Amino acid sequence: MRRASRPPVDLLVGLGSVVVALAVFSWRVGTPSPWRDEAVTVAVSSRTTEQIWALVQHVDLVHAPFYLLTHALFGAGVDVAQARWTSVVAAALTAPLLFGVGRRLAAPAVGPGTARLTGATAAALFVAMPFVSRYAQEARPYALATLVATAATYLLVRAGTPAGDAASGTAGGAGRRGPWWVAYALSVPVLVALNTVAALVLVAHAAWALASGRRVLWRAAVAAGTGVVLSVPLLLAQDAQSGQVAFLRRPTLEELGSHVVFALGSSPVALVLAALAAGAAWWRGRARRLVLVGTAWGVLPWPLLWVVSQVTPFWTTRYLVFVAPGTCLLLAAAVTVAVRARVAALTAAALVAALTVTGLHMQLVFRSPTIGHAEDLRGTAEYVAAHAEPGDGLLFLPDGEYRYRVLTQLYPQAFAGLDDVALERSATESATLVGTTVEAPQLWRHLAGVGRVWVVGGVGPVVARTPADRETKRLLDQDYRLVSTEVKRAFSVKLYVLREDGPPAAG
Repeated sequence: MRRASRPPVDLLVGLGSVVVALAVFSWRVGTPSPWRDEAVTVAVSSRTTEQIWALVQHVDLVHAPFYLLTHALFGAGVDVAQARWTSVVAAALTAPLLFGVGRRLAAPAVGPGTARLTGATAAALFVAMPFVSRYAQEARPYALATLVATAATYLLVRAGTPAGDAASGTAGGAGRRGPWWVAYALSVPVLVALNTVAALVLVAHAAWALASGRRVLWRAAVAAGTGVVLSVPLLLAQDAQSGQVAFLRRPTLEELGSHVVFALGSSPVALVLAALAAGAAWWRGRARRLVLVGTAWGVLPWPLLWVVSQVTPFWTTRYLVFVAPGTCLLLAAAVTVAVRARVAALTAAALVAALTVTGLHMQLVFRSPTIGHAEDLRGTAEYVAAHAEPGDGLLFLPDGEYRYRVLTQLYPQAFAGLDDVALERSATESATLVGTTVEAPQLWRHLAGVGRVWVVGGVGPVVARTPADRETKRLLDQDYRLVSTEVKRAFSVKLYVLREDGPPAAG
């Protein structure tokens, strides 16, 4: 009778975690202004399937699955909030999978009640973590990659530890789990297609397989190896577009530390609590495989990517969202320290409550209209729409890879009456992200007769590294005077007026 009662309980916990996760992750999902990468997602996903395919042949192949999925779900009229819902649902579905992974990893060492509580604690920590909420509301594929990384881990553990043996702690019968091994192998190329860096979760898979005996190790190696081989053509195609991440630089040791603090809620208290929980799990935790996987998944990818980035820079916080479930597993392992069920329940409740309280400030920050996603595209477009006049010119400085021009695709009505002076071919016509611009020597012809020019760019000194940007700056300084500057978060909007005489005003 007990065995028959377990699936409904697990099902209820899983469904409950999805409901709570959806409530948390969808809260104010449309409030923060999008940033440039999200704007690109909306702009590209609004194109036809053929146009998306034409684009990813030479740029942004790594995001092609997310673009195509968003287009399939919402069509040409997709907006930012809708595109973010793809990530909301992906993050919410991660919670029950994480519950299943935590329960199965803890089951060989503790009773079914404590194992279930451990898995539920991991899922609750995942929902409470501000870092997760930030990217659960991001119109990019990082939450989706996290879902696939968690699903792959669940498939591996399920394949190597059949349901009937999960409570007993043996890994026997792995040979009868063929479909699970196949599903695990196929999950690897899907993960690579969404986020190549997330393949570092295979380190955690290797650690679990090594601890599970030779039969499981052999099968896991074959399945993972098959998945990697299937990923090779995609990896080669992505490598051909590696220039896209050329802007990344070698991270400093300080950046490694700041990422850890940021991931745990940007609170020193949360950092201390997490360190205590992880320390307790390592010192007295009874579920050693859970601790091992939590460490290899939730901790090791940080320094590994940091070291790799000293040679080939790939370091940026958003690439590491997939480690969050592993971090939650490691912290949840502290629940297994307690021998008595009541103490274990109190430990779980205290851990989740502590992370929730210490992370509340950042939960609110990430949902701020102007600073939530670090850039205020919406405010920038609203300012231009309120002050521009029909026939005004529009320039972006710097142009090109900085993607400021994506504003015109995301908010076309705000720029409808303006002449994008330097634009030669639109993004859709040229199968590019933001369009192509005229050659630098031709720019002066396009400016002829334009009395007022709005210049959108970054905050601070003008970046003019390319010939086109230098020519734009030269013409503005020579023929126009700066009359106003409005600063939004990460953006500036400057109005230049054709001068009649005298030197241009100082900016």
